[in-house]
This record gives sequence, structure tokens and C-alpha cells, in this order.
Amino acid sequence: MVVRGRRTDPIDRLPPNETGLEAQPSRFSAGTWAVILFIGSEAFFFMALFTTYFFLRARLPEWEPVFGEKPRWNVDPILGIGLPTINTIELLVSSVTMQLAVNAIKRGDRKALRNWLIPTLILGVLFLVGQGYEYTRLGFLPRDGIFAGVFFTLTGFHGAHVTGGVIFNSIVFFRTLKGQFTAQRHLAVEAASIYWHFVDVVWIGLFTTIYIVG
Repeated sequence: MVVRGRRTDPIDRLPPNETGLEAQPSRFSAGTWAVILFIGSEAFFFMALFTTYFFLRARLPEWEPVFGEKPRWNVDPILGIGLPTINTIELLVSSVTMQLAVNAIKRGDRKALRNWLIPTLILGVLFLVGQGYEYTRLGFLPRDGIFAGVFFTLTGFHGAHVTGGVIFNSIVFFRTLKGQFTAQRHLAVEAASIYWHFVDVVWIGLFTTIYIVG
């Protein structure tokens, strides 16, 4: 498309329709409530998993893995920082970049939205790669005692949610390239942001529970 002698790409064009499910009303829309209810159900799901963790830890003497001790968590440290800590930093930074992306589209800046989504996606993928690598270096499997089973359950389900978040953010990214979001129409961006922050908060609790408290 050419406007007054210059070419514009889809990310610069405004959608003709500023109404619909993704329009941002002054109060919560039906779509926003759907996102809140979904995140609430996921929060209860993880609360049940954490409750199971602490219940088994307090009640069962066979809590440690079958080889007698929990693993050291400095899996192949980089500059003295263990892999779980690096994964945590990646998620924390990605949460910041995701929020910057939301702030950008609220100003109507779709190019900044695109630019902040890129590091968010990269950091999410790096987290998943790091978690997969950690699994190969732990030295135990889910069958090796109660602790091992609960560890893989908690981290595995969280990893599945991170995967869902990466897919969600990827969809938002490709829709951004097509110029489908504006300052008044960006429910999908905010929904992806809320979900990503939720995944981040869950990981902080999981990291504290498993890797610090033990």
C-alpha cells in the first residue's frame, strides 16, 4: 500500500473495525472475564500440586530419591550460577519484556509491540531448552522415589504451561505482523501478558519450594 508516495506495511495500518471482542472497554469485557476465570482455574490447579508436594514432604520418610539425597542444583553452572537460577532470570526478564509489549500497544505503537515480543519469545524458548537440558543431567527419573515423581510432575506441568505461553505469544506476534492490534483493540495481547505473568509467578513459587526450601 502506498500513501502519499511512501509504502506502508501491514503493521502500520489501522484495522477498519475498532469494535468487537478485542476492543478495550472502560470496564472488563466478556473476553477479559474469560481470561481471568481461566487463570483462576489454573491457579487452583497449581495450588493442588503444591499442597501435594508439602503434604508428602511432611508425611513420608521416603521423601528423598532412592539414591539417598536430592541432587545439587548447580547443574553445569555458568559463571558460578546454576542452571535453575539462570532459567529463573530468563523468565523474570521475559515478564518485563512482555509488559513493555503491552505498554507499547496501549500507546498504539505496534512496532514496539513487535520488537518487545521477540525477546519474550526467545527467552521463553531458552527456558524450555534449559529445563530439558536439566532433565538430562539430574541423574534420576520419575520412577526413582517419591521426591523424583513429584519433582517431575511439578516442573513438567509448569513446562507445559510455558510451552502454551510461547505458542500463545507466537500467535500474538504473527497477528502483530499483520497489523491486527491497536490502542483500542488488543485483548489478545493483554490476555497473553496475563497468562505469561501467571506462569512467571508460578515458577517463582516452584523455584523457591523445590530448589531453595527443598
